[in-house]
Amino acid sequence: MSQQIKNVMLIGASGLLGSHVFEALQSEASFHLSVLARKSSKATFPSHIKVYRIDDDSPLAQLVDAFKGQDALVSTLPGRPYEVHMRMIDAAVQAGVKRFIPSEYGNNTCNAASELVPLYGDKAKVLAHLKSQESTGLTWTAIQNGQFFDWGLDTGWLSYDLKSKKALIFDSGKTKWSTTTIGTVAAAVVKVLLKPEETKNRPVHIASFTVSQQQVLDALEKASGASWTTDTIASDAAMKMGQEIDRNGDSEGLRLSVLLLMYADDADRGGNFEETFSLDNEMLGLPVEHLSLVVERIVKQQQA
Repeated sequence: MSQQIKNVMLIGASGLLGSHVFEALQSEASFHLSVLARKSSKATFPSHIKVYRIDDDSPLAQLVDAFKGQDALVSTLPGRPYEVHMRMIDAAVQAGVKRFIPSEYGNNTCNAASELVPLYGDKAKVLAHLKSQESTGLTWTAIQNGQFFDWGLDTGWLSYDLKSKKALIFDSGKTKWSTTTIGTVAAAVVKVLLKPEETKNRPVHIASFTVSQQQVLDALEKASGASWTTDTIASDAAMKMGQEIDRNGDSEGLRLSVLLLMYADDADRGGNFEETFSLDNEMLGLPVEHLSLVVERIVKQQQA
């Protein structure tokens, strides 16, 4: 029997990705959108949006009450603590929810990625728990999109500094990695819910493009009309640096480890979706994007 999804609850609607997903879901007339928020949250939403507020520690009973009557739950919360995500899955089962979209939205959680980045190991546990609940009637879709390209480029997260025109290149800079603009990730959430049978109980893999560091650098030099300065780092040195920083609880260690999943020459850690999977862009009806045009847009925004 085909699932029909009408009532959709968004969890984490005021966050980096959540705010984009909120706008995308709100624009889809076939959905009745509501939001789950912590009682301590100061985020506000339009008056027609029903907001369910729960205690900050997300008690199971409160989650079950909030989830009743929902066809789909979309989580855009941070990946940790992963126990909260596990509890939400259990609550979704008790409440009779049809579809759960977990907080994936990154590189695929293969073994190699999970070993290098413990955060992805936690996400893999959440996926495993979702799979274990399929017999209850709860279905799931994990959206794997690589890193958010436009946000990562604009903020320097991807190791390109648009203001100083400097780039840090890992190894050869030629390894290909899949990446998606944040707006396209938000659009994919909507498309998944509109195609529940095609996306049932599986990950979907999307990408705005699959590129190398050097290709991004070339596009940046063309868009900015200037030559960039580059430094290089070997993947083993980056890994050692990331592990040392991570031991001190610095988020920079996580960033370096995630970049190694994409940039390093020394091992295949699942960063190239086109090589490892069949992309689901066409099935979902996502827009075709071009690296040069996206880079040009971001450079112009920086210069404005």
